[in-house]
Amino acid sequence: KDARYSQSEAMGLITQGAAVLRHSIYVAHRKSKYDFQMYALVHPSAKECSHVMSKLGYTVLIRNTPFDKQDIQNEFLRENIDGASCCGAKEFIKLYAYALVNHPVAVILDLDSLILKPLDDLIDSIILGEVEALEARKRLPLHGDLELPKKIDAFYTRDYNMVNPGGEEYAGVQGGFLMLRPSEEAFEEYIDIILEGNYVEGQGWGGKYGYFFGGMQIQGICAYFYKEKHPEFAIELNRCEINSMADNPNFNANDKQKPNLCRDGREKCEDCREMDVSKILSAHFTICQKPWNCVSHWDLHSTKICSQLHSEWFRIRRDFEESRRDGSRQTPEMGGSHRPEIHFGYCISSGQRGYIPIKV
Repeated sequence: KDARYSQSEAMGLITQGAAVLRHSIYVAHRKSKYDFQMYALVHPSAKECSHVMSKLGYTVLIRNTPFDKQDIQNEFLRENIDGASCCGAKEFIKLYAYALVNHPVAVILDLDSLILKPLDDLIDSIILGEVEALEARKRLPLHGDLELPKKIDAFYTRDYNMVNPGGEEYAGVQGGFLMLRPSEEAFEEYIDIILEGNYVEGQGWGGKYGYFFGGMQIQGICAYFYKEKHPEFAIELNRCEINSMADNPNFNANDKQKPNLCRDGREKCEDCREMDVSKILSAHFTICQKPWNCVSHWDLHSTKICSQLHSEWFRIRRDFEESRRDGSRQTPEMGGSHRPEIHFGYCISSGQRGYIPIKV
């Protein structure tokens, strides 16, 4: 119900991300030993927009917020859980991924994400035992020199851009990617944590995790769950290689506390803006902006990586269109379009008005 968009425009935006994300998973896993099933977790308030997801091959699950906020014991959390984020308490429908117990692994993704390589090593590391997954575990793109737990129930990346200097130890889990082992017990534990309301005003979940935008919701509570409650079962991945947002790894030069130092607290940190795109498993279009906005100009440090990631998105869009047999295929001529080396003919000019939308 964002006032900036009509219902038809909102449905259009949903279509672009959903179509290309699903096709990217299909393309990336053509040689995978694993099959996949796509689900769309949809709040009842967005039910009218969800039919397009079914047409694109998603199984739509209409799910309400998994708790009544009036049952939250902590008054501050109860009164504020709908604020300071994009979606308020509705974002907790992402927790229903834990209830998909008919699958050995579930992956939470935002619609502005893109999968570029098979995720078999991650899946193997969750499904198989420590010995059986030995080679896959060696190839995992870890965040630094972390010691792998014997049993892995989840992989995540963290959003260090959201915390102030000194708060990097309690950075949130980036909400656009979370691979997990479905578990009804874990789902129920999350709900118990929320209803108990162990959120301290000005500090976060457990008095540590969540004093940042969106911290009351998924990004904060997942960090609390996996860093505080169950650190022995989850591992942080390299955010330059998976769920890559092409973020600046350092604080600003004029920061009074940590000028030019690493946001994640390490002495040396990798600059995701310099990452070779061929090594990226998945991308998340936040800092680089949404592809369907036909962006072609970024800041000096982000231009190379963002243009390459946008090019990958449009390349997969083109492949999706060429594979269609429903009479809605669109394969415009590259010549005469706006920046065809990036947009593959699907932008006639810069900006959202110049975008040629997918027809569903």
